[in-house]
Amino acid sequence: MLKATFDIVQAAGMPKEWGNIFLLMEVGEKTFNYIVYNRSTSQVLALRQYSLDFIPGKSTHEALLEILKEDEWLQQPFRESFVIYHFADSNLLPERYFHIDMSKPATELVYGNARKGLLLSEKVQGWGLYNIYRIPRETHALLQQKFAAGKYWHYYTLFLTQHRNNDDESGEMIHVIIAADQFVVAVFKEKKLSLLQTYNYQTPDDVSYHLLAICGQLELNPESIKVYVSGLVDEQSTLYLELLKYFLQLEWELVPARVKLPQEFSQYPQHYFSPLMKMALCV
Repeated sequence: MLKATFDIVQAAGMPKEWGNIFLLMEVGEKTFNYIVYNRSTSQVLALRQYSLDFIPGKSTHEALLEILKEDEWLQQPFRESFVIYHFADSNLLPERYFHIDMSKPATELVYGNARKGLLLSEKVQGWGLYNIYRIPRETHALLQQKFAAGKYWHYYTLFLTQHRNNDDESGEMIHVIIAADQFVVAVFKEKKLSLLQTYNYQTPDDVSYHLLAICGQLELNPESIKVYVSGLVDEQSTLYLELLKYFLQLEWELVPARVKLPQEFSQYPQHYFSPLMKMALCV
């Protein structure tokens, strides 16, 4: 079976009863991540992250198919399973302007029509927005076959849902979620969304360039605005040190206190996995 980049499982292994335990998966162009979460005890039982794009002789679809067939946790009798699609082709439209017939022209206007796929849309509760997004048709068919009763959302939808539920945040702030070659930026002003977008990058300079450009466009002061950082970055990384040159109010985005992590998670920084764990509280 394909080897997980992160493979963190509680020492007790799999539970005997699955009634209050659900599976939450994040599926992107190059990654597949999941957590197993006990709703009644607020405890994470397992977390695995896979890279789908560095496997000689296998397409990302074939890699995902192999994981779904062979990962032992994914064969268990979950009563609830949730899929979060993390693909960049997404448009957030005000609810009053949304119509289902707009899905295709709006997506192709922004992202073009070279990449075909399945168009989905959903209401973003509490924001007066609709999310229109495009995903690979074969990926959706594969997951529907494996998890027939699963529920599906886009990453932006659940990100905004969990942010709306956080009453402690106010003022101006930026959330940055960093992956291997892309990062998500969300900008809020007094709990109102100003920007939510995914950017590709190759060097740490690319990340700071995009963030400084955003600050210039939205009239934000890089030295005073709070920047919450999560994802695969740490204090010794070149990327983090690059951000510190311009942004003086960096904070790690931690796992909510109500989420209980097994001892096996203690060797990793919480911010590595906090975005997905926050979303587990919203489904």
